[in-house]
Amino acid sequence: MEAQKQSEPRNRILEVADRLFYAEGVRATGTEKIMSMAEVAKATFYRHFESKDALVVTYLAHRDQALWDYLSQPTAPKNLREALTKFEQYANWPEVIGCPFLRIASEYPDTAHPFHRLAIQHQNKIVDYLIELLEPFAIEKRAAAVAILSVIDGALSLRMLYGSSKAVSILSPAEAVLKSFQSAGVEGGR
Repeated sequence: MEAQKQSEPRNRILEVADRLFYAEGVRATGTEKIMSMAEVAKATFYRHFESKDALVVTYLAHRDQALWDYLSQPTAPKNLREALTKFEQYANWPEVIGCPFLRIASEYPDTAHPFHRLAIQHQNKIVDYLIELLEPFAIEKRAAAVAILSVIDGALSLRMLYGSSKAVSILSPAEAVLKSFQSAGVEGGR
C-alpha cells in the first residue's frame, strides 16, 4: 500500500506529461504546468524526476513500451499482415495525432540530441521487428522494412496533418511496397 501511494504522484506526473508532450510538444510544456495539472509540489516533482529532460526520457520509454505492449496484446502478430493491420488500427485511434517519436525528432532536429537519438532507436527497433516478419520473403529485407516503416510513418504524419477527420491506410500501401520488392526479384538477406 505504501509503495502504491509513493508511486501515485510519479504516475500522475507521467500521465500529465505524456498528454501534454504529445499534444503540445516538449518545448511548449513547462514543468510548472505539469506540476499544477498533476497536483504535485515542486519538491515532489524533483524527487521523482531530476529534471524535465529526465521526464522526457521516461515519457519516450513509456511510449516505446506502450507500442510493443499493444502489438503483443492479446497475442503477438503471427505474420507481417497481422502486424500491419495492428499498426493501421493504432494509427486510426481517435486519440492518435501522429508518432510521438517523429514529433520529438522534429522538435529536436539535431541528430546528436539525446531525445532525437531515442527517436532513432525507436525507429530502428521497428525496422528490426519488420525484418523478422519479412523472414519468409526472398527480398532485401532491410530495404523492404525501411520502405514499410516509411508507409507507417507516412500514415502517422497524415494523422498529424488531417487529424481524425480522415482514416489512414497502412496495410494496403505496405503490401504494395512488399509486392514491388517481390516483383523486382531482389534477393538478399538482412
